[in-house]
Amino acid sequence: MKINRRALLQVAAATGLGAVAVTQLGRSSSAQVDAKPRLTAQADTYAAQVDAGLAYFQEQAQKQLPLVEALAAAIASGDLEAAKKAYVESRPPYEQIEVLALNFAETDTDIDARPYAFDNGEEDQGFKGFHRIETLLYRDGDLQAAVPYAQELVASVKTLSTNLKQRENFDSPTHFEGMIALATEIPAKKISSEEETWSDQSLLIFQENWRGIYSQFEPFAAALEGVDPQAAMEVKQAYENALATVAPYFTEGQVAAQAYSSLAPTQRGEIIKVAYLLRNSLISAKEKLSIA
Repeated sequence: MKINRRALLQVAAATGLGAVAVTQLGRSSSAQVDAKPRLTAQADTYAAQVDAGLAYFQEQAQKQLPLVEALAAAIASGDLEAAKKAYVESRPPYEQIEVLALNFAETDTDIDARPYAFDNGEEDQGFKGFHRIETLLYRDGDLQAAVPYAQELVASVKTLSTNLKQRENFDSPTHFEGMIALATEIPAKKISSEEETWSDQSLLIFQENWRGIYSQFEPFAAALEGVDPQAAMEVKQAYENALATVAPYFTEGQVAAQAYSSLAPTQRGEIIKVAYLLRNSLISAKEKLSIA
């Protein structure tokens, strides 16, 4: 059985169930966890905000394609260091788009799933995409084995662009559920460093996840200001504080961040604190906007 832990985190965020309880639900039931029907654009009060968020992610998907094509070319060239550099540089766009991953769960699995998502772990045939390539490059140094996975990744990113144009699959409730779920996942799970175990680039992932989250909140900001200006300011401040917390670990002009493994426990603790503040501010925003 494959457990969609991303979906379970999203359900936890949407329902208020604890992560353990929702995980047990996922293990004990074969029912689809994302069963709630989408609102039509006509029925969605915030359809324009959803459209604005999707337009931004559609642009990011266009940016993603040449980056994974460059990664595939670097891998095929036989130059391991060039392939590693291309890998890091290819990561940011999807780590933003990941906010809405449950809306295209199959494609997300093909692009970004890690071994824990499969019963057979790394040996599962379904394990591919970025993290299969990461393992082959950084741990195994096996460029030849990475070639077909890189080619598959290019195809998956093309599918992603199609997914993001299927407007009927998106609405304001799932936008906020995605924002809250990913904002929760960073301090609850990704902070453990399983996110980029072999490339050691988890800080880059945190940064891009937060940017993606805020890109989807920003279209809602004006509406929230009309209801509760303080709530809107809290989201903005929490987002800016989150970015500021990791900013010292980046060098201007470089995509790569400092190795996550070099951070002391107190430094990791600061990331957890700001991450939960952002998550809590998004929950408040969702409630203030009366989004079910």
